[in-house]
Amino acid sequence: MGVQQEEEGCGAVKRRKVAAAAADVTMDLDILDCPVCFHPLRPPIFQCTVGHTICSSCHDKLPDKCHFCSLPTVYNRCHMVEHVIESIKVSCSNANHGCTARITYYQKEEHEKGCPHAPCFCPETGCDFSGQTVMLVDHFSSKHKWQSAKVTYNKAFRMRIQVGSTVLVGEDGLLFLVNMMLDPLGGVISVCCAQPHNTGSKFRCRLTLSCAEPSCSQTMEFLTRSTNMYDGLPKECFPFLVPKFLLRGDGTSATAMVGVMLTPQ
Repeated sequence: MGVQQEEEGCGAVKRRKVAAAAADVTMDLDILDCPVCFHPLRPPIFQCTVGHTICSSCHDKLPDKCHFCSLPTVYNRCHMVEHVIESIKVSCSNANHGCTARITYYQKEEHEKGCPHAPCFCPETGCDFSGQTVMLVDHFSSKHKWQSAKVTYNKAFRMRIQVGSTVLVGEDGLLFLVNMMLDPLGGVISVCCAQPHNTGSKFRCRLTLSCAEPSCSQTMEFLTRSTNMYDGLPKECFPFLVPKFLLRGDGTSATAMVGVMLTPQ
C-alpha cells in the first residue's frame, strides 16, 4: 500500500512537470531583477522579515534595513526564490542566428558576451543585414559588389585599394575591412577586424606606400580595431593618408596601390 502511494505520488510530480513544460507561461522578467541594483537576481538571495528580496551584493551594503519597507530587519536566505530563479531558462538573443542554448536567466548576459552565434552587421548606410562573418562575405559581394581577397598572415602583399570598402579574408576565416575615403589631401585608408565580440585588438597591421617617381615612401603600423559594425565602420581607426598626387583616377574611381601585412598578436 505504501509503495503504491509512493509511486502514485511520483507520478503526480512527473505529471505536474510535464504540464508545466507544456503550459504557455508568460512572466514579467523584471521581477527576476534585484529591486535595488536592477541586476538579475542570482543565489544567494536574501529577504527581509516582510518578504522583500535583495541580491547578495546589495545585502552587504544594506544589512540592517529593508530597501523597500524602510524597516529594521534581519535578512535570511530565500531558498524558494533561489529554486525559482535556477529553474527559469530563457533563449539566447542570437536564436535567430542559430543559437539553440537555453540559459538560466541571470547567466543570459554572460552567455551572450561570448556566444559563437552572435552576428556582425553590414556597415553600409541603409542596409539592415546581420549574420555570422561567413555570411557577410557573400552579402558584401552579391549585394554591394565589394571586392574580396584571401590573405596569409605575416606575409606582405600589395593591393590596389578603391574608394569604399574591400574585404580581406584571413586564413582562419576572420574578416578585415579596408576602407578608403577621399579627403582634400588624398585618400584616407583605415583597417578594422569584423568580430561579433569586442575582445580587444588581436592583429597588427602594417601599411606601406612607396613610389619611385616622384620619390615617396611611408609606413605605418598599428593595432586593428575589432568591431561588430552595429553602428557602421568605427571612427577611431588609425588613418593612413595616401597623398592625392599618388592616387590613380579621380573622384569615386580613385585607387591607391598599398602594401599590407597582417600579423596576429
